Amino acid sequence: MESSSTSNSRIPLELTLNILPHLPVKSLVRFLCVSKQWRHLISSQAFIKKHLKLSIESSRDCGIILRHYDDSDFLRFLFAPLSDNNQFGNAVEIHSALQLNILHHCDGLVCLTNKKNEVAIWNPLMRKYRKLPREPVEKPFGFEHSTRTFAFGHDPQNDDYKVLRVVEFYDAKRHLKEFEVKVCSLKAQSWKKVEEQWPNKKLSLNLASASLNGAVHWLVDATQSKIELLIAFDLATEKFRFYKAPDQPDNEERVFPALEVLGRYLCYSVLVSHNDTTYHEVWLMKDYGVESSWTQIYRIGQGEVPGLFMYWPLMFSKNGKEVLLVEVRERYMNLVWYDMENKTGQRVENRSFPCGFTASICTGSLLLLDGDNVIDPR
Repeated sequence: MESSSTSNSRIPLELTLNILPHLPVKSLVRFLCVSKQWRHLISSQAFIKKHLKLSIESSRDCGIILRHYDDSDFLRFLFAPLSDNNQFGNAVEIHSALQLNILHHCDGLVCLTNKKNEVAIWNPLMRKYRKLPREPVEKPFGFEHSTRTFAFGHDPQNDDYKVLRVVEFYDAKRHLKEFEVKVCSLKAQSWKKVEEQWPNKKLSLNLASASLNGAVHWLVDATQSKIELLIAFDLATEKFRFYKAPDQPDNEERVFPALEVLGRYLCYSVLVSHNDTTYHEVWLMKDYGVESSWTQIYRIGQGEVPGLFMYWPLMFSKNGKEVLLVEVRERYMNLVWYDMENKTGQRVENRSFPCGFTASICTGSLLLLDGDNVIDPR
C-alpha cells in the first residue's frame, strides 16, 4: 500500500492548486498532515486569502453560530452549517475563547468580549483564537459614568484586522459628554489612541456596528433631528465620515432601526408606521458611500410571516431569492426564511437547535491558523 506522501507526489501541483481552495475548512485542517508541501501551501497567506475569497463569493462553508445558556446557566456555542437547499445541518458544540458576548464578525472571525472587558478574536470553525492586550480607559476628570462600544473589521490597505473601542463618558449633572477612541491592531497586538477623536459630542452611538469595505459603521442618535445618520470609521486612514440613512417621508414614523451587512451591501432595516399600518422595511446601499443608492429590497406587512413582527435580516439564501430573518423575542430568537418575491415566510425547524438562542452568521476561513487552541472552558 502506498503512503499518502507517495500518492500525493503523483498529483500534479497545478491540479492541487485548483482543487484545494474550493474545499471546506474542516477538510483543509486534516490535509495539513498530508505532507510538508501541502502544509506549506495551505498555511501560506496567498492560499488563505484565495480560500476566503471563494468562501465569501460562493457562500460555501457558511452557517450560523447559536449562543445559549443551558440548564446549568452555562453559556454554550453551537455551529449549524447551511446546505444548498436552505436547510441547516445538526448544530454541534464549539468552544469559545471568552464566555460572553459575540460582538461582531468579519471574514469568518468573531470578536468577543466579557465582563472583565477582555477582548479576543476567535475563528469558530478552526477552534483558534488570539486574545488582545488589556487596555485601560483614560477617564477625564469629573466624569463618573461611561459606556463602551466595540467594532471589528478588516483594513485591506494594511491587510490587518482591527478592533475599535469608543468609550462615551457622561456627567448627568452638568449635561456633558466626552469620548475616547482607541484602535487595536491584530498584527501589532497593541492599542493606540486615534488622533481624530469623536467628531460630534452631541451624538451617541447605537451599540450594534457593521463592517464593510475597510470601515466600521454605526447608527447614531442625533437629538432634535429627524434625519438619521450613519457614522463610518475608516480602519486604514483612521478618519470618520457621515452618511444619511434612507430618506424618511414626513408622514412616516420609524422605530427600532438597525444596521447590518447583507450580502456584500450595507443594510438598513427599520419598523415603519404609516396611516395606521405597520411595515418592516429593508434597504441596501447598492453603491457603497453613495447616499442616493439606498434601495428598498423588500417590505413585510403584518401577517406575512409568522411571529411577533420584530425582525432583522441575517443572510441571503444561496440562490439569493430568500433572506433569513431573525425574529426577535424578549430573551431569544427564532429564524424565518422569507421569500422576497412571493412575500411568504417559513419558520426554520431544527431539532438540534436549543429552545432559546441568539444567532450570528459565520463563514469558513483559515485565518488565525497560527492562533492559540481553544479548550473546553469546563
